[in-house]
Amino acid sequence: MENLNLEIITSNILKLLDSSGVADLRFAEILEISEKQFRLIKNEEANFNINNINKACDFFIVNIYKINKAEFKPEDGLREKLANKHKKNVEYYLVLESRPTIRHAIKFTLLQNARFISEGLITSDIRSVFLSKGWDFTSRYISTGMQRNLDLVKVVGEKIVKGKKANVYGPK
Repeated sequence: MENLNLEIITSNILKLLDSSGVADLRFAEILEISEKQFRLIKNEEANFNINNINKACDFFIVNIYKINKAEFKPEDGLREKLANKHKKNVEYYLVLESRPTIRHAIKFTLLQNARFISEGLITSDIRSVFLSKGWDFTSRYISTGMQRNLDLVKVVGEKIVKGKKANVYGPK
């Protein structure tokens, strides 16, 4: 049997979390760990323990040996696949049916939008893209989210909307 590498497993669980769009605190609740402990794990000051790993494997429907490999990559469409597989598990399904993190929305929806890629979009247009998925983010929240995810997006121009300047965002 292969030795378990807690650092690799922790890193891969965090990759799965990012791909799922589940908020950190909601995931900490699923694992039954404190916000402080989860922050330590995210900051690479601690690792998930075996109990946490087993719960994470249950939630992400993944084998522990699969996430014990450095070259692990989450599958595409993970959030939708998890929601479909957890339809009968109310605790998990409600988490997956709620609005995802703004980073997930940007990374897995906005960066796939043809108009965003070719022309760029202002915040109100981005909001419409998210609303079409049933995700109600305020314009202010989207604007803040764009600024916090400059590793994914950038300001590609400006547009005058109702007499005010508005940033036009595009992919990085």
